[in-house]
Amino acid sequence: MAFDLNEKPWYVALLIGVVLGVVLYLVMNSYVFKPIRQEITGLNDSIAKLQREIQKGRAAKRDLPKLEEEIRNLELELDRLRRILPTRRETDTLLKKLKQLTEIGHFQLRRFTPQQFIDRDFYWEWPIKVSLSGTYHELGLFFDRLSRFSRIINVSNLKITALHKRGSPFTINADFTQQTFIYKEDKDEAAASQGAGK
Repeated sequence: MAFDLNEKPWYVALLIGVVLGVVLYLVMNSYVFKPIRQEITGLNDSIAKLQREIQKGRAAKRDLPKLEEEIRNLELELDRLRRILPTRRETDTLLKKLKQLTEIGHFQLRRFTPQQFIDRDFYWEWPIKVSLSGTYHELGLFFDRLSRFSRIINVSNLKITALHKRGSPFTINADFTQQTFIYKEDKDEAAASQGAGK
């Protein structure tokens, strides 16, 4: 038995057309338009995210000269601090300068003995025992020169004893400990600086 729309009233054809249209719309919406809308939404989200990244990049680009200036200033400050607090690889130079400082004045250097490093948080304390004979005036000049040294150097355990030798230009013996400090470099930084020095 065949179904013939020509024999049916017009509203049956209209009803069948509406039902088929609704079914076709639902099928197209579920399988074609919905994935396209989801893809468009995802692309819009990606575009918005990229635009935010571009804005951050532009802001960073505007701030770049300021950041470079800050980095230069921090590097200068680090260099200044390293002159005050040398690194371990500079200990030979430091030792020579300290010894020269004790030999500048009118002294008889009796002892100049570097001791073992004492481990602290981010630095080593380095005591050097010094004994010399001289005068009060020369000892004062020595401590003045020591205070002008570019490194931090403390003097502790100072013991001054009078000399009573006739005809000797020296009137006192001074025994003390010079303490200087060595900055602990990071291992990576130390390796890089030693590699650069070669």
